[in-house]
Order: sequence, then C-alpha cells, then structure tokens
Amino acid sequence: MQRRSSGSVRIAWLDREGAIAELAERARALLAEDPRVLAVGLFGSLARRQALPSSDADLLIALHSHPLARWFDRIPEYAAAFADTSLPVEPFPFTLDELYRLAAHPGFLRTALRDLVPLAGDPAIWRRLAAAEPAANSERGL
Repeated sequence: MQRRSSGSVRIAWLDREGAIAELAERARALLAEDPRVLAVGLFGSLARRQALPSSDADLLIALHSHPLARWFDRIPEYAAAFADTSLPVEPFPFTLDELYRLAAHPGFLRTALRDLVPLAGDPAIWRRLAAAEPAANSERGL
C-alpha cells in the first residue's frame, strides 16, 4: 500500500528546450513587428544550461536605432513584447553603436556573448561583436 510521505514537497523542473523554442518564436514575431530590431539572443543561466525553475530569461536585443537615448528606458517596451511567455524575461535592448562600444571593453557584453544562443535575426551580428577587438588600454582601465 502506498502512502503519501509528505504533503509539503513539490517538484518543479524547467523544460529548457521548450522555453527556448517559445522565446525564439516570440523573438521572430518581434523582428517582424519592429523594424528597429536586428537580432535577439539568449544569454545567462538559461543559455549556459544552469537555469532553475525560478530563473528568468536574459535577452540581448540588437537594435538598429531607438528614439530613447538610454538603453534602460527601453526595457518596458521590450519586456511587454515577451510578457506572454512562460518565463519572466529580462530584456537588454541596445543599439548596434552601443553594443560595439560595450564590446570594446571587458565586462558585461563579452560575458554575455560567450554563451549566447541566437534566437532570431542575423546571428552574424553576435559573431562580429564577439570578434571586435577590445580597446588597447581597456585591460588596464585606461
């Protein structure tokens, strides 16, 4: 006879492939809807296969241009574009010019590009950014 051993244990898992497929579908729709969007890529724990069921999806969004000057002011617009997905999404919407400036230094973008999973758009954008040479003095903070 089976008995229930505990009513307080819950098991949850993350369907990584399903989540990525869902994000890619929404990213393709975003490209079709917004001509400023050039590419969307997944980075962070979900891209590195380290995500937990409580993880969010970190999305790098490459834009041709945007009327809002500060990247973080663009977050609500692109968060809304992914609001109907099963995972919470943390968008990082940067113009290409901003991305190339970030690529010139070690840090956030270099780390994000290391494990980035292209979801939609031109994947060559991510390869060109990864190949961009860091500024000669960036290692010393000059």
